[in-house]
Amino acid sequence: MCMLKLVNRQNYLSSTYIPMHLVQDPISKIWLSETVLNAFSNLNTALIKDGMKPLVLVSGYRPYDYQKMLYDKKIDFFKQRGLCEDDAREQASKIIATPGCSEHQLGLAIDVTSYDMKDLEDPLTRDFEEKAEALWLSQNSSQYGFILRYPKNKTEITQIAYEPWHYRYVGRHDAIAMQELGMCLEEYSHYTY
Repeated sequence: MCMLKLVNRQNYLSSTYIPMHLVQDPISKIWLSETVLNAFSNLNTALIKDGMKPLVLVSGYRPYDYQKMLYDKKIDFFKQRGLCEDDAREQASKIIATPGCSEHQLGLAIDVTSYDMKDLEDPLTRDFEEKAEALWLSQNSSQYGFILRYPKNKTEITQIAYEPWHYRYVGRHDAIAMQELGMCLEEYSHYTY
């Protein structure tokens, strides 16, 4: 599996794509690539050593059909607020990746939250960025192979809204390089090829 595989609106996965080596996290019961789960466990161990509570996995691997359900649900949400079908789809695609265009289908992406936010109705909010764990993650995630996938200053390039909770595993070497270069995955993909 290529850790740098770019999945977005221009580079999508088939509806039948299922990654190899998926394992289930024993705590959250969320499925991830085995490599990602090991890296996430090491990251949480370091976070605890630094005096914080471990991060909580909210999402990992998502099959195509599950992503489609989330996307359709978001379209319905916007339609109920008065948007026409086309406008509802456009708004939904800024928040939820269209089916086949989600990195979660790779098994390499995780959504995380802080321990004290885990029981909220929606634990994936921008409030996470204000938590000590989020600051630690932004400074240290590359050491464990993760990148903040949709940074605030790269929305024009990623075409996805800022998500302080969404991290992507790319491997330690590339994660450190991307952080040092200040690049998102779209930029780095062109830089390395």
